[in-house]
Amino acid sequence: MTKQDIIDHLTNNCGLHRSSAIRAVEGVISTISDSLARGEAVTLRGFATIKPVVKAEKIGRDIGADKPMVIPAHRSAKLVLSKELKDKLNSKA
Repeated sequence: MTKQDIIDHLTNNCGLHRSSAIRAVEGVISTISDSLARGEAVTLRGFATIKPVVKAEKIGRDIGADKPMVIPAHRSAKLVLSKELKDKLNSKA
């Protein structure tokens, strides 16, 4: 499912006008992105928690030149699914 699919779903099934659905989806994504950039975790109860993490510098391999290379330290995000979502994914129904 893509962002466009979510917008279409909101338009067709939730009674939102297309422009409102676009603003809503983009607003949620922007809010989550801004919170992560500030170093804050985002918790969506019943779905997941998204946490900013710092990855340490490490040695990788340039497979084209077959030489070691340094991968610099950087920030990333980690998604931790809620118990409810895990149970839903693993239910046999």
